[in-house]
Amino acid sequence: MLLCWHKIEGSVRSGMLDLKKFKIGLRTLKTGISVFLCMLIFTIFDRGTPIVATLTAVFALREDMNNTLKFGRHRIVGNTFGAIFAVVVILLYEWVGNIVLVQLVGIPLLIMIMITFCVATGHSEGVVGACGTFLTIIFMIPENESFGYALQRVVDTFIGTGIALGVNHFIRPKKARASSIE
Repeated sequence: MLLCWHKIEGSVRSGMLDLKKFKIGLRTLKTGISVFLCMLIFTIFDRGTPIVATLTAVFALREDMNNTLKFGRHRIVGNTFGAIFAVVVILLYEWVGNIVLVQLVGIPLLIMIMITFCVATGHSEGVVGACGTFLTIIFMIPENESFGYALQRVVDTFIGTGIALGVNHFIRPKKARASSIE
């Protein structure tokens, strides 16, 4: 019985917080700064909720500029697909008139088609962003807006990606800065 308790106690300990690993690294710091800048820009320019821009900044920001550019591109393409497919749902709402039917049948079908588009165009890393943007637009769109709202969410993607790129460019490890000067 004592041996069994020791195994349970050891597994509980292994899941506990290891204070030696509790540190804020450079990428974490850059992510926080990127989210802050997105929120600040949205506050200053009264752009509404910064959800798409902040998520884009978090997903796009990587350990170096090359990966940030790559993931930023996938995020922009994915979010653009998400906005385009959201416009299709908006058109279906107007055409069919039955929002519940469109939501229960059309949205899952369009999600599958949208994922297929992302994969077929070589942007599989943009699938999560595409789905997130699509669902955010569909379920959060104000009643009096439609196409403009979808377009603004694509603009938000560019804002988030641009901020991630800027932060990644200006905040680099000392080694990376020294090699770029040479």
